[in-house]
Amino acid sequence: MKKLLAAGLLLAGLFGANAQNVASTTTLTSGGNLAGSLGGNSCTYYGANAGRFFTGTTAATGSNTFIGQNSGNSITSGNSNTYTGYKSGYGSSSSTPAPGTPGYTVTGNSNSFYGASSGIVNNGGNENAFFGASAGYKNNTGSNNTYLGFSSGSNNAGSGNVFVGSNVGPTANQLGSSLSNNLFIDNSTNSNPLIWGDFAADQLKLNGKVAIGGNNTTPFGTFPTSVGGVSIPNYTLFVKGGLLTEEMRVALATTWADYVFAKDYNLKPLSEVEEFINENGHLPNVPSAAQVKDEGINVGEMARIQQEKIEELTLYIIAQNKRIEALEAKMGNK
Repeated sequence: MKKLLAAGLLLAGLFGANAQNVASTTTLTSGGNLAGSLGGNSCTYYGANAGRFFTGTTAATGSNTFIGQNSGNSITSGNSNTYTGYKSGYGSSSSTPAPGTPGYTVTGNSNSFYGASSGIVNNGGNENAFFGASAGYKNNTGSNNTYLGFSSGSNNAGSGNVFVGSNVGPTANQLGSSLSNNLFIDNSTNSNPLIWGDFAADQLKLNGKVAIGGNNTTPFGTFPTSVGGVSIPNYTLFVKGGLLTEEMRVALATTWADYVFAKDYNLKPLSEVEEFINENGHLPNVPSAAQVKDEGINVGEMARIQQEKIEELTLYIIAQNKRIEALEAKMGNK
């Protein structure tokens, strides 16, 4: 029992205040500067050259955890960072002067990088969360970013972004290298991702077909190419179950029905309209019941057609009223 107690006291002495720090070997360096001293307060470094140049000694520079070969290699100051994976949060791919020498500082606070080469070039970026190999690669000074997926947010140095998906996020030659306050959800470097958002402008855009309701289908089944006689490859929103809204506004691509009041408008005589109804069972220029059943209706176009009929009816009433007034005047003169 005494031997066990003595062994415990010996271990406590060996792993006291710096129990997190592992001694350097040829393949394992547990942080600190080139002189071999351990840099930072309450830090954990594990892996060859992990935290190699970290020299921060004040209370404001510490509480870092670097795990993996070259993890946090070039960072010289910063606090509350967690880097896990080969070269995660490395610091810089090139440097002048050399890392660890006077005049060179790589820093960052409250960053979490998980994955090989995640946040590999981060110099001054704060409060970033990168998950996936090469996620946030060359983030540099960008802050408050959340990148999830292999190489997500690669080569983008902006701030306040949320990128989700493998390789998602614009490349430097697409939208510049400092895109900020954007949401990208996709699995490519496409500058028009499946889901895009702008946090600053409160905007959201879906660059694809969207179905609401049902089980992975539209009200017409799997995303169709046509319904009845209508080709719908350009339609993007399919809703099963109906829509309820306080207001809906339709922007018409065609002219509104006021052309009926033009002097050269061909207003059909009522006898001709009657003949058309008897032969076809619906008004001229109005879709039939069979056509509506097969194709549905274009709400904006239908509103224009109905307005056309209302204005034509108004002209018929005006003409009829003039005839009545003329007859009354004629009767009054007798």
